[in-house]
Amino acid sequence: MTAAEIPTELTGVTTCRILTRGRVSGATHAVTVWFAPLGSEIYVAVRNGLNSDWLKNAQAQPEVEVGRRNRSWPAHVAVVTDPTEARDAVEMFAEKYANYPSIIDTWRAHPPVFVRLSLDGRHLSS
Repeated sequence: MTAAEIPTELTGVTTCRILTRGRVSGATHAVTVWFAPLGSEIYVAVRNGLNSDWLKNAQAQPEVEVGRRNRSWPAHVAVVTDPTEARDAVEMFAEKYANYPSIIDTWRAHPPVFVRLSLDGRHLSS
């Protein structure tokens, strides 16, 4: 994998796993999410917005893992704050999840909190 692409294991699938470290417990926590790829980054809509427990963990320790089946890759999490980037993320989701038009229409009217996960090109497990 080059720095300009996501792993092949993440192409053609609808979900991935994000592993964070508990900000209090230090324990590993996993959440399964929809995602949309762009280059070596993936975008995730955060269901509970800034109140999401996994996002609070990721904000406390932004180095996380993105996983699929028995593979995982290190990534850095950043909350999307630019409205144009958020609109672009909605359109990436619209293309990938075209079978869910009512969700996408809602997001177009009221975008959710998005995070950008920048993958660094290494895999951690196989």
